[in-house]
Amino acid sequence: MTLYDTLHYSVVPPLFLLFFTPVVQVLTRVADPQPLSWAVFTGNAFSWCFTAVMVLWAYLFLVLPGAVHHGPTTDFGQTPSYRANGMLYYTATLAAYALVETLLLPGVSVLVFSNMAAILASLNVLALLLCTLLLVRGKTAPQTAEVVPPRPLPHEFYRGMELHPRLLGVDVKQLTNCRLGMMLWQLLVLVFCVAGARLHGPSAGQLVGAAIQTVYIAKFFWWETGYFSTLDITLDRAGYYLCWGCMVWVPCFYTYSTCFLVRHRSLLNDTQAGLVLALGLAAVALNYRVDLEKQRFRRSTGECRLWGRPATFVSAEYRTASGWHKARLLTAGCWGVARHLNYTFEIAAALCWCLPGLGHGLWPFLYVMFLSVLLVHRVFRDEAKCGEKYGKAWRRYCSQVPYRMVPYVF
Repeated sequence: MTLYDTLHYSVVPPLFLLFFTPVVQVLTRVADPQPLSWAVFTGNAFSWCFTAVMVLWAYLFLVLPGAVHHGPTTDFGQTPSYRANGMLYYTATLAAYALVETLLLPGVSVLVFSNMAAILASLNVLALLLCTLLLVRGKTAPQTAEVVPPRPLPHEFYRGMELHPRLLGVDVKQLTNCRLGMMLWQLLVLVFCVAGARLHGPSAGQLVGAAIQTVYIAKFFWWETGYFSTLDITLDRAGYYLCWGCMVWVPCFYTYSTCFLVRHRSLLNDTQAGLVLALGLAAVALNYRVDLEKQRFRRSTGECRLWGRPATFVSAEYRTASGWHKARLLTAGCWGVARHLNYTFEIAAALCWCLPGLGHGLWPFLYVMFLSVLLVHRVFRDEAKCGEKYGKAWRRYCSQVPYRMVPYVF
């Protein structure tokens, strides 16, 4: 390994992110300037109650009896299992929020918005403790026989030790990524929209941004079992990058454009807001269409029609601990246009729900800028993994589908 590789993969990025990312609470000071207090670092009584309720509620739905979904088997023979009740959890959570906001505690959305910095502080403390626990247990009492290459401690803390760890009977990544990160994103978007309406009256722009995100997140929970075959689950380990990111970075950064508009009202008129809504919903629908084509192809083992024609594919083989397996790399439909067209539509949707902040500088657009960098980076990570896994078959696939995200551009 060269000096560059050592710095790039082992120490510098983890150390930078470990010191930089916990200050995300600072962003809330721009959205809602308030006097600085220790609650920004340690949380307060309200923030810890809010955090405890969210964690216990999420955990409850992961231990309820019900259908179980099994994810892809790893190279070292582990087949992770997940609770397949995402849409039930999603609808029950929204119903509970509506009940609390309208009947049990009217105005709770304003209270959550006012305590957002403290809530992020509580989530930050909890996530750091969880990541520390996962690191210690992964090094001292791993749950599988996987051999993980040793790295400097900061890198191991950042990366995580185990691929599919379980804690108190539930999959850690389903808890942090899906049931906390994604649900907090949804809940906070609605909270900020309601808080803005209660404080300053309804805003078409903010409502549109929240509506697009709600449709996007509802799609995620409808498709949650499909998420367990994605890069986040099959490649990334449960550590700071993934668990802290979903528990803290997602609630803060992914919701920021909507949070910002509570105090900085959208400048879009009703016509402009309607156009943004139409474009945003179209982008979400196209993003779902791309994923749906791959699911249909997998369920039919390649015997299906896409865009009115029989699906085409490149046959591939890959090896795991249980031996050689066959795979099909889809080259038809949306997947014949570009190898990651779903990412393109995801960025387009994110741009649309940030557009209600137009006229307020770059602050409302931080998320879409971050997402663009994240997904382009993920494209290269995904393709490096596929190249290693499928070898010559992957190169044949790339020759048949030459574009990554945008035809004739990238």
